[in-house]
Amino acid sequence: MLVEAKHLYKVYPMGVKALDDVDLTVHKGEILGIMGRSGSGKSTLLHLLGCLDRPSAGSVTIDGVNVTRLPDSALPAVRLGKLGFIFQAHNLVRSLTALENVALPLRYRRPRPGDATEKARAALEAVGLTDRMHHLPSQLSGGQQQRVAIARALVNGPALVLADEPTGALDSHTARELLMLLRGLCAERGQTFVIVTHDPLVAKACDRVITMEDGRIRAG
Repeated sequence: MLVEAKHLYKVYPMGVKALDDVDLTVHKGEILGIMGRSGSGKSTLLHLLGCLDRPSAGSVTIDGVNVTRLPDSALPAVRLGKLGFIFQAHNLVRSLTALENVALPLRYRRPRPGDATEKARAALEAVGLTDRMHHLPSQLSGGQQQRVAIARALVNGPALVLADEPTGALDSHTARELLMLLRGLCAERGQTFVIVTHDPLVAKACDRVITMEDGRIRAG
């Protein structure tokens, strides 16, 4: 078991309840899909698993660490060391090459000279972008930009990769290629993915899918 969430609640101002007593277990090496309508709580759950927000009540344990007990000052180190993030919008720095974008998270760890570049190069090779390393995002297709985002998420060797609608901006052919890539990475590296999606194509590629409604897990 890699992730365990217990009795998670998230209540926003004015009493808006985004999560209502959610329990979730994620096993190492699996691809878990989270589906549900807009406002069902799936993105809120992803943010709590990613230490981007705190629950109103309940606990989240990741790779043996109860992150809800940690002070705010310790959470950036958890995100950097244990988590990787993939977003629909890619969030690449437009002025940096693919290689520089992927190396960016490593810079915060102050690696030895050359280590960040070599690890970034290896991550881009793993996602099939050996010949696009020195291209700017504007010189890459949407699918290639998403591959750069995946390489950036994996470059630190995180225990858990969280993806929010990773195929939302892609055509069906490119989405299928991306999903095959994620499955391959999962098999080769034992990487664990939690993917929020509306796409049935993504759901079919997952090992397990949960469905959320009104802040609760209704199926899965």
